[in-house]
Amino acid sequence: MDDSNGSSRIPFERLFDINGVDPSELETGQLADDWDALCFDFDYPDMAGLRLIPQAKCRWPSAPILMLTLQNSADLATWALRSRVFDLLTKPVNSKEINRMLERVMQAINARRAQMERRPQVSAAQLPTETRYNPHPPITSRLQAAIAHVAKHYLRPIPESEVAHLCNMSPSRFCREFKAAFEVTFVEYLASYRMTQAKRLLANPAMPVADVAVAVGFNDPSYFTRVFKRQEGVAPSEYRAAVIFEAARLRSATGR
Repeated sequence: MDDSNGSSRIPFERLFDINGVDPSELETGQLADDWDALCFDFDYPDMAGLRLIPQAKCRWPSAPILMLTLQNSADLATWALRSRVFDLLTKPVNSKEINRMLERVMQAINARRAQMERRPQVSAAQLPTETRYNPHPPITSRLQAAIAHVAKHYLRPIPESEVAHLCNMSPSRFCREFKAAFEVTFVEYLASYRMTQAKRLLANPAMPVADVAVAVGFNDPSYFTRVFKRQEGVAPSEYRAAVIFEAARLRSATGR
């Protein structure tokens, strides 16, 4: 874990052996490859510090990356989401937030270890992806029209300008209102919707992954695999294996 502030170590020491590192070690690639998680502890992050996070994600793609900071801004939160930061916490962090974050981190680490041991499994403790995008009421009927449009036309490209026009808004206003209502951008929502449909189709072992890609709007199976792995943490074939394994386990447990 990358930790520049000793006072921030205390909550993590309950579960982790902590190694503090210098930023130059990340930049020069001198670190080991077996880290379970990384934590970037900032006061007010600058560009040099933030650039280390995408570099770390490229080197340790399956390790959860945490970010602690005194800065609390919508721009930073959006950047963290797009950079696939696992959790962003604003200091000082209360015990409830720490426990929630540590529980999620351990679930992710244990799932990765299980995959490395070639024991595919589906974590029942994780909320379905689509629940993260439930809007906070009230939502205008115009935005509901955008959601319905996605459900009908997700098989083809849907530019923001198209749904903005459908909702009788300018593109900039649509983007602002959609993000405020759903806490993700329209592009992120559309990608998540497609991945949700893909997971449903991947449960059918007779359907090739390439056909699943086309069925959810991706003409390039390789690009579909990259997007799926970036969002779900595993490749489509690995996800399918986990689903089949879990279904077989349940059948065996129930004697059916």
